[in-house]
Amino acid sequence: MSDAVGLLEGMATTRSIRRFRPDPIPDDLLRTVLEAANWAPSGSNVQNRRQLVVKDAEKRRRIGELYGEAFKVFYPAERLAEEVDPTHQRMMRGAVYLAETIGTEPPVLVLFCRDDAITGSPANAAAFRPWTHGATVYPAVQNVLLAARAVGLGGCLTTIYLRYEDEIKALLGIPETVDTYALVPLGFPRDTFGPLHRRPVEEVTFVDSWGAPLS
Repeated sequence: MSDAVGLLEGMATTRSIRRFRPDPIPDDLLRTVLEAANWAPSGSNVQNRRQLVVKDAEKRRRIGELYGEAFKVFYPAERLAEEVDPTHQRMMRGAVYLAETIGTEPPVLVLFCRDDAITGSPANAAAFRPWTHGATVYPAVQNVLLAARAVGLGGCLTTIYLRYEDEIKALLGIPETVDTYALVPLGFPRDTFGPLHRRPVEEVTFVDSWGAPLS
């Protein structure tokens, strides 16, 4: 299968998609996207990353309920009402829409996990900062989003559900040794792809010392 877009073009146009058409995702497209997750690197090639694909309507609905409750804490109604920047207003409206529809509109939810029962981590793993654990998982998330872009699908990374991670793990039968790191709704987008709007690389990149500009 040939990609619809080149790699760099895909990177430059893969924005967060939060509104989806009701069309189901064909199994071959979904498998293509999940294969891309498998290509992502992991420390020592342990490959303890796992993806749980949720298609069942009732389970998606329940995840949506929990997500919505978590969202109310993260994005209280007054936060949107007090926002005056039009760009931020538009982004927040998209986040609100996703919170209201994540359990019903996207046909697939993908939960990205790490199984710490799988051996192979370095003996001194306890010396690492806790947030480095995600290094095994987040490259796979980005691979999925780029592969989705290549085949005409859209999605976004969200972690708001983590407030109710225990309930979601129980719903999906996830073992205690497994932690979850990201939830990605997937589907055919109702909105258009990119281009992205980012700060110039010169503003966010230094050379040799902090604050030294990239020439």
